[in-house]
Amino acid sequence: MHRSTATLAVLLVSSFAHANEAGETVVTAGADAPVASQVAEVPSASAAPTGWVAPRHRVTWSSLSVVRYNALGLQELFDVGYEYKLFDSSHVLLKDSFVGISASPIMTPAFANPGVTLKVQPIALLRLEARASVIQYYGNFNLIQSFASPESATFSDSQIKEQGTRGDSKPSRAYATTGSNFGLTGELRWAGVRDDAGRPQVEARSRFNGTYHRMNLEPGDTVWYDQYFDLLVPKEGWTVSNDLDVFARFNLEGTAVLRAGLRYNYARAFLDGNTRDELNQGTQRVGPIVAYTLYDEPGKSVNKPTLIGILNWHLVHPYRTGQDVTQALPYVVFAYSISGDLLQ
Repeated sequence: MHRSTATLAVLLVSSFAHANEAGETVVTAGADAPVASQVAEVPSASAAPTGWVAPRHRVTWSSLSVVRYNALGLQELFDVGYEYKLFDSSHVLLKDSFVGISASPIMTPAFANPGVTLKVQPIALLRLEARASVIQYYGNFNLIQSFASPESATFSDSQIKEQGTRGDSKPSRAYATTGSNFGLTGELRWAGVRDDAGRPQVEARSRFNGTYHRMNLEPGDTVWYDQYFDLLVPKEGWTVSNDLDVFARFNLEGTAVLRAGLRYNYARAFLDGNTRDELNQGTQRVGPIVAYTLYDEPGKSVNKPTLIGILNWHLVHPYRTGQDVTQALPYVVFAYSISGDLLQ
């Protein structure tokens, strides 16, 4: 299993070996969330061929609404901010370059995570982000739960539920608390085979995220279960994740676009003193991903409404490959993305 997973990763990475000759930007829905790639990020439709040129100053907004299963999740990722155009150039690699800053709150029934994101897109193929945020867990939905060490942590779905719903004789492990996060994200995009109109018919993307957690845990506890990442993470320390996507693009009527492809995800937390091999291996998922953009008209206040579906199966996980949840049960995401320009 591990050998086949590594082979798949190599094949996907190799798709980035060719340069994007026309430089068409593959925009990411919800790209300003620190770990949205764990949830439902996919490339949305590139700028429509209308000759529209981004102004020097922009105020943009975006929204990504997500329902997730295995692990459970319901969330809204919102972003509104200012972007400054870096180059007065019509070159495809430079015309969409910008630096920006935005407010980027994440809201769920279990926690609130308001943050600020700095974004830099020096060329169309590369986007960099840094996000600082605070987080407030409410203590509901059996979250959060923390443990003295990785060796003593029990965080399968059934165990989290049982530990969070105990009676008076055995109090619940779940409690409300606060913390902070700092995330760094880098994204590479590629567009290859093109149709007669010059539009890419094959697209690929690699998105890497590293997040530093600092949580206020119960005295003596050093790790906690983060359902957002679906990982056991340190009280203070890093998690990393990467999404590799390869899409076939179908240009439909008007500016509508259908993308269908494959996503491979890897995630891992770095736990000091851990001796459990299943935690050091991280988690891996793979499966189909589909995105349908109804229209793309750059400059509009409401633009690029996109429906997203993900169906992935866990290849490596301490509890979702038969230990607690059958491996046949997929990771499922339904999402809706939309964005726009507020000054146009």
